[in-house]
Amino acid sequence: MAQTVTGEKSKEFVSASEQVAGAKPESPVHFLFQFEFASGYTTPRGMIIRDTGLTFQPLFLSFVDLYQDKANGFINSVKAVGGVWNDLGTSGVSVHAPYGSNPKTHWTEIDPIGGISIGFAKRFTLEVTYSAFVENILDIPTSQNLQTKLSFDDSAFLGAFALHPYLLYFQELKNKSTDADVPYEVLGPSPDSGANPHPGESFYFELGIAPSYTFKNAADLKIEFPCRLLLPASRFYGEYYGPSSTVGLFELGLKASAPLTFMPTGYGNWGGYAGFRYQYYNDFNLYNLNTFNAPGEPTRDNWVFYAGLTVFF
Repeated sequence: MAQTVTGEKSKEFVSASEQVAGAKPESPVHFLFQFEFASGYTTPRGMIIRDTGLTFQPLFLSFVDLYQDKANGFINSVKAVGGVWNDLGTSGVSVHAPYGSNPKTHWTEIDPIGGISIGFAKRFTLEVTYSAFVENILDIPTSQNLQTKLSFDDSAFLGAFALHPYLLYFQELKNKSTDADVPYEVLGPSPDSGANPHPGESFYFELGIAPSYTFKNAADLKIEFPCRLLLPASRFYGEYYGPSSTVGLFELGLKASAPLTFMPTGYGNWGGYAGFRYQYYNDFNLYNLNTFNAPGEPTRDNWVFYAGLTVFF
């Protein structure tokens, strides 16, 4: 359920191209450690996993430069990416269904990540990432997924008003990354769709932008305003409660980040950040699915506040 590289995030995970940008280490092998804490854990797909206590989400990524030629040619760079993401929290989540039952665990999820990032035509980046959502909660089977993201750097055209748009395609390979099949198991056949059983693996598209502004005279403080639309296939959230919506959810956010320049040379590039994400659940099926996880009732929207630290070598 996590934010995938690229997520999620995120739980999207951190994009390889976004992390490497601005840092120019000589070695072809680089490492990123990110530690984030937040007011809750909500996946990019709108599944609310924890809404009480604090959530801690460590991420480790490695990057290997396989090819680099930014000046000439159509392909400018090729990078391999691999790592792992975890979610832990101060409040426990049920190990077995139903939500709220005992025993509970504080370690909800571990997600291995692997992929490749290709820069081309000087302004485009294509990222293809495999991730497995290994759940320790609610008897949820491991979900395997493939995410493809195409990003465009429009800063050469719009300068300070650049939008940094992207298009993302998320495909479930094995098992669901949402609770779409749970109502059929718990409540039986849908009153609307009859005995038509579990939705099965599905997909969604995502459209997003992340306009930003950097204050050069204020310790390089960067302010970002990420927002995105999730456009699901009809089976992604299922249609147990009614017809699916073209827009499953939309998310708005604000993020402030700055380099920690007081760290001594040789200890990597350090940075800190803080912000919030707001999700609105437009799809009526998604609205009802949070009955089966936190907060245990139909939910129309959700806020998450977060802060974190990154170290890049």
